[in-house]
Amino acid sequence: MSISKFYEFREVFLTGVTGSLGKVLLEKLLRSCNTKKIYVLIRCKKGMQAEERKTELLRSKIFENVLLKNPEICNKVECIEGNLTQDNFGISSSNMNLITKNVSMVFHLAASVKFTEPFRNAFVNNVEATKNVAEVCRRMNNLLAFLYASTAYSCCNREEVDEKIYTMSRSYEEFKKIANLKKNDSLEIRDENILEGRPNTYTLTKAITENYLNDFCRDLPIVIVRPSIVGCTWKEPFYGWNENNSAVDYITANGLKGILRSMLSDEDKICDIIPSDTVVSLLLSAAWKKAITPHRRQDEIPVYNCTSGSINPLTIRKFLQCSYLQFWKCPSENTFLYPIKIPKKYYYWNCIHNVMKHQFPALLTDIFQVAIGKKPKMMKVYNNVHKTMSTLEYFCMRDWKFRSRNVEELLETMSKKDKQNFDFDISKLNWDHYMEDYVLGIRRFVLKEDDSTIPRSRKNLLMKYYCILLAKTVLFSGFLYSLTFI
Repeated sequence: MSISKFYEFREVFLTGVTGSLGKVLLEKLLRSCNTKKIYVLIRCKKGMQAEERKTELLRSKIFENVLLKNPEICNKVECIEGNLTQDNFGISSSNMNLITKNVSMVFHLAASVKFTEPFRNAFVNNVEATKNVAEVCRRMNNLLAFLYASTAYSCCNREEVDEKIYTMSRSYEEFKKIANLKKNDSLEIRDENILEGRPNTYTLTKAITENYLNDFCRDLPIVIVRPSIVGCTWKEPFYGWNENNSAVDYITANGLKGILRSMLSDEDKICDIIPSDTVVSLLLSAAWKKAITPHRRQDEIPVYNCTSGSINPLTIRKFLQCSYLQFWKCPSENTFLYPIKIPKKYYYWNCIHNVMKHQFPALLTDIFQVAIGKKPKMMKVYNNVHKTMSTLEYFCMRDWKFRSRNVEELLETMSKKDKQNFDFDISKLNWDHYMEDYVLGIRRFVLKEDDSTIPRSRKNLLMKYYCILLAKTVLFSGFLYSLTFI
């Protein structure tokens, strides 16, 4: 049975649908799979009810084509108001009966991706939430596959990462005890004490979740997919779509605006980007494979490393070079300074450039803003930039070797038609073209700037470049002139 045929008329349950990857998955299900019903769990947020958030979700640009072709297709999406951190999601018994009776495929994409989140909060949002999803899955009468979206960096304390679950020094119960620990003056608990060589609580709690599923949920037909750095769409439903959720999005957006002008990074390391539509195709294919394979509790949970580095590597140097060319080719309407080449390999050299290329121009700008009666903001902007970049330095100075044998074997088992409809063969991706689409996508969908403004933006950028160059020349000439008197 083809993958599209398999999903036809099935009822699917999704979490994390309001996130970037969740939107791409929902769009793919609507456009390519003809599913009967898609239940999406959405919580109330910032005074908006779940149904309002669903309406806002479907207004996203990514759904434009599929809704234009069939406006009624959104009726297949049924919103269920609930919260993953509560038992049974805090939903009504009627909705729970609806899910447990009809759903056969579950995709759990929801997660807190904040690198600086305290361990207790990350544990609740990532580990306990997945535990609640697993408990609901046990009540489903027709469950064929439960797909959990993890991250390739759950094992970032290892240089080589195979497609398997690595055991941890502490058990789930021990981590839970730490997460719920009351204040104890005789014991100081810090996040770094429990990270086991990882840089943040996000990667740690993803690893704990994998171990929890492996230790306590082998009765369920689980499959784990580990994406690396999720980038913009490659081909589907159109190129370049994203929502500024990943580290690469952040670097690209701030580089395009001429804000980020220095960052600590080793250009020879691999920048393991994977397009979001490639991830979604693998999610659907891996879940299909699990569903058509007889499940046995004693079998290992299948793991798929959804990465590019071992198949079609992109170095940080190549990524930044391609980005730099596009920054000048299609600049933002509102650039702070002109783009420059930003990588710095050495810590103190980067610190010097942060002062000279970031803080000094920001300080001058804020002084000028105060002088003309406006509110200063650039120093605050750069404080946030430096804080964010400090959380990314760990990944910019290292790379990993991710094995992908299971991904390659899955691709070999698929029919020619399925390979076309659910394409996750990253070896065919041209990075030069992809990075061009990436920067254009940031401009269109993140900065909300129309392509018609590109010619004018180029002229403005050149004018800014020559004005700054002239100012530097005058200052340097004045400095040399003053030396003659000394």
